[in-house]
Amino acid sequence: MRKIVGIFAVLMIALMVAGFAYAHWSKTITITGNVTTGNFHLTPSCDIWIIEPTDKNVSSVNCNICGNDVSYTIENAFPSLRVGVMFDLHNDGDVPAGLYLWTVSYDNTVHTIFNASDIAGSVINPGMNETEVETALENWIEGIVGNYVDVTIDFAGSNFWQIDPCQEPYVIITIHFLEGLPQNCSISFTITLEYWNWNEVGYLG
Repeated sequence: MRKIVGIFAVLMIALMVAGFAYAHWSKTITITGNVTTGNFHLTPSCDIWIIEPTDKNVSSVNCNICGNDVSYTIENAFPSLRVGVMFDLHNDGDVPAGLYLWTVSYDNTVHTIFNASDIAGSVINPGMNETEVETALENWIEGIVGNYVDVTIDFAGSNFWQIDPCQEPYVIITIHFLEGLPQNCSISFTITLEYWNWNEVGYLG
């Protein structure tokens, strides 16, 4: 009898232990994450044409794009020649672009038009309205090559400071060659525009 009672007690203890071990509910939660980065990309386009005179095939103009490099060529320029130049930038990426640096290399000198890290020392700044920017650029160009050309700049409401995705700001520049233009000379320059993702450009923050 004692043996049966002992077996029964052991069995009850075993069942109690088994019940505590297996009689519970559970739920497993899995968390996964995925991050994709945006695409930062600007595509330039250009155009150039002779405004006047159009009755003589003396001068020729051309613009060409190779990757991010845009080149304009005017051959056989002469006093009174008037040329139109168009340049635009299309933001075909996913991230807004902010202008960080704009320089012009001319006559073996690099001139800073705009520097986001030195706005006070720049020719133009984001606090200017469109007319003020156009005038400042015209005066600067004519101060450098004023004996050769008269320049008119028209941004036509475009905003080059910040270019949002799908936006395409453009500028039209009219160049009028003056009587002071020398014969048999070559005039070359290089314009560099550096854009950053807009949130890293302080004045846009």
